[in-house]
Amino acid sequence: MAYHIKSEKSSITLPYLPKKETTKKGLLVILDNYKESDEEETFQILKYIVEEGNSYPQDEMSTIEDFRAYYLTHEVYVCRDANTSEVYGAFYVKPNFPGRCSHICNGGFIVKKHARGKGIGYFMASNYLQIASDLGYTASFFNLVFVNNYSVKLWRSLGFQEIGLIPKAGNLKGIGFTDAIQFYFDLTTIPKTKGI
Repeated sequence: MAYHIKSEKSSITLPYLPKKETTKKGLLVILDNYKESDEEETFQILKYIVEEGNSYPQDEMSTIEDFRAYYLTHEVYVCRDANTSEVYGAFYVKPNFPGRCSHICNGGFIVKKHARGKGIGYFMASNYLQIASDLGYTASFFNLVFVNNYSVKLWRSLGFQEIGLIPKAGNLKGIGFTDAIQFYFDLTTIPKTKGI
């Protein structure tokens, strides 16, 4: 049975956004709240990733309506080039489960193909932990991180615990059936930003 999680935006304002920083690879970027003007660029990034077929479980993300229904239901943040404002990547933060378990969040990360390998994923992921904590979540749980995914190393480096392995979880494009790791992070270990 799949869960239905009500679409709901948080009323919490994060005072540190927008945040300008240089990635580990020397790229000057800004992390900011998603804006309507980001829709087409962000949609195209996710659409391309879904078409690649080796990191997200969906086999199609062909319409803007599909994108909105999946990606924009809760909080979304974008990583932009500090000089050109090009969207390099984005992530959402939303409950992984409904109701009594909605304190456990999930994040969905996307990086534009030509921006990969430049520290964008690490920049977004490390900020995700603080943001998720500040939004009131007490834990983060990633259901399906395919073992072939570059982010496996990232989540391990940030201290996520591997709490499960799902054999043959996804039938990935050009790869076939692939295992997926489940990752967990205790967000109560991240102090909330003062004033939130």
